[in-house]
Amino acid sequence: MPDKALQNGHSSMGNLSIISDLNSDLMVIDDKKLAKISERMKEVDRANHALCKKNTQATSQLMTLTMMCDAPYRRLRQVLAQIEKKRTAIEDTAFRLRRQKIQVSRLRENDDELAQLKADELEHGFHRSKNYLESALKELGTYQDVYDEIKAAHNIPDDWDELNLEQEEIANHIRMAFRNGVRNMMVTGMMNMGTLEYFEQFGIHPVTAKTMISDYLERCDKALQDGSMPTVDHLYEFLDTCAETFKDCHKSVMRRIGIDDLIKDEYLFTEMRDAV
Repeated sequence: MPDKALQNGHSSMGNLSIISDLNSDLMVIDDKKLAKISERMKEVDRANHALCKKNTQATSQLMTLTMMCDAPYRRLRQVLAQIEKKRTAIEDTAFRLRRQKIQVSRLRENDDELAQLKADELEHGFHRSKNYLESALKELGTYQDVYDEIKAAHNIPDDWDELNLEQEEIANHIRMAFRNGVRNMMVTGMMNMGTLEYFEQFGIHPVTAKTMISDYLERCDKALQDGSMPTVDHLYEFLDTCAETFKDCHKSVMRRIGIDDLIKDEYLFTEMRDAV
């Protein structure tokens, strides 16, 4: 249900009523020009309902959720982080608006002109903030849908826990290391120090990794020469192959360090698993 105050232009910029008392002090803008600007601000207010959130749904789902991860549970972790961020913003805004409503109510009881002006200012801010509150709620709802869709697509149980996340971390890091390697080789023709260290941290010899990546890029070049353009699925298949090929290499690093068990179950959140 649209807010009546917003419909009437009260506290919104729709009719610019908040500056009407100052109009006589302006050099160029007269009543006619102000009325024209005010009328056209109604469309701006309407359009801002579509634009006031930080990211579009496409940006949130295709860019935010592919940053620094390449595994289902990792993406769930990112989704949950975004939901928590939006929830915190919503709660903070809700408490602030509730305080403003109380302040307005008390100010309206005062006949002082400045008190009434302060009440007008707070009401204006209140109604302007509602757009951003609603945008945060829309983004939160979108991420909730994404969370459910990722779970369904990867057959993730409702009672997944921290152990599930830890169990897929090796494959996630191997994919990320090889993705970084592909990018390095394409940009500079060599892998940078960070990528070389990344490979060794997970027990993959950098020379072996470089050879695999070089062979992959050569296959891509040949496909292009033959008139076929590799798709992003082609890259995903390569990364999945790498994850499978090197899935046990980290054990050499564990032996070198002196680690017996990589996953310490005792210190993981497995509440649902323990309750069964």
